[in-house]
Amino acid sequence: MELILQRPQKKEAVKKYTVLYVDDEPVNLRIFQHAFKRDYNVLTIDNGMEALEMLKEQKVDLVITDQQMPRMSGVDLLAQVVPKYPDIVRMIMTGFSDIGAIIRAVNEFGLDKYLVKPWDRDQLKAEFDKALKKREEEAVKPKGDDIADSVIRLNNTILPSSEDLKALIDDSFIIYDNNVENPYGFWFGEKNQKTTVAFFNTNEAKGLSIALKSYVSMVLSEIVYKGTEVETSLILKQVLSRVKMKFADAADLLPSFDLSIAILDAQNKTVEYSGVNQSIYYFDDNQKLKMLSGDKETFNLVDNGIPDVKTLEVSGVTEVYFISKNMVNQIIPSNNSSTEGVSFLQFMRGMIGKKMSEQSVLITEQLTGDKAKCMLGIHL
Repeated sequence: MELILQRPQKKEAVKKYTVLYVDDEPVNLRIFQHAFKRDYNVLTIDNGMEALEMLKEQKVDLVITDQQMPRMSGVDLLAQVVPKYPDIVRMIMTGFSDIGAIIRAVNEFGLDKYLVKPWDRDQLKAEFDKALKKREEEAVKPKGDDIADSVIRLNNTILPSSEDLKALIDDSFIIYDNNVENPYGFWFGEKNQKTTVAFFNTNEAKGLSIALKSYVSMVLSEIVYKGTEVETSLILKQVLSRVKMKFADAADLLPSFDLSIAILDAQNKTVEYSGVNQSIYYFDDNQKLKMLSGDKETFNLVDNGIPDVKTLEVSGVTEVYFISKNMVNQIIPSNNSSTEGVSFLQFMRGMIGKKMSEQSVLITEQLTGDKAKCMLGIHL
């Protein structure tokens, strides 16, 4: 009798999470399925109505949907999903024209992430894994203040992460206290081998802070990636004009807004800068800490027009810092008994020559009492 040997079949790894992708374009569904079939149980469907039916039958951990679809948009779909499945991770794939819809989603039910097309497979997987892990950790924690938790989640959705910044410039850091009290936000992106950074302060507009951060981030993405403006002053004026129009009916809730824009050219060690009631700080190639100051007057939606800001430019820059005013005004305790302490900027002068990762640790250790920190550090 002939003995027939069979190779043992390789067991397929058990996939922990199920991801549902909704898009009306069949080719997009096929590409997504092929990209993630080894990582997750992938479900795909081409319309919102059938997606709702599928959710009744399948346990889904994450829903990602295209925004612009016939009959039911991505936001309309998630508006029906969230009340029934509040623990599901929800994300939207959007184009630049969908700013209003994203703000509606953020305000009405919250997003774990919105992503701008076209997507990158590795980046998208990283966002999935981060959101799924976070949701899993939240499930075993006792429920806290719902409003505070919502603000933290929405800030995570809107504001880019340290990993996002390191993907552009490796020697960099972000210090950010993610809580209800922190009015600061930031945005950055790369185009033509230059990094554009925006740093903004919503001041006392707590009720509109999340919507404003979201809107400014979307507008900056549109202007930088699709627009033709190349000067920081023109970018800043465009953003302020759009904010003034968008929030005209809520101007009484948004008394003032501070914004700075910088374009960093690492290759040539130059920085272009424009600001409204904000400054940035930098080390030059002589190891001196210097400051670039913007327009002194804050932008007020009710009383002010669009300020006539100028573009400033400096060269020989080695490190640049965007720092919230409350951090700048801090006094760092001194080890010398003869003095109470030093100003934060004096303390920063000791950072020259240190890696950004080391600077981040030292700064965080010294400012333990500040609960609304916001700072970006970038080595050019």
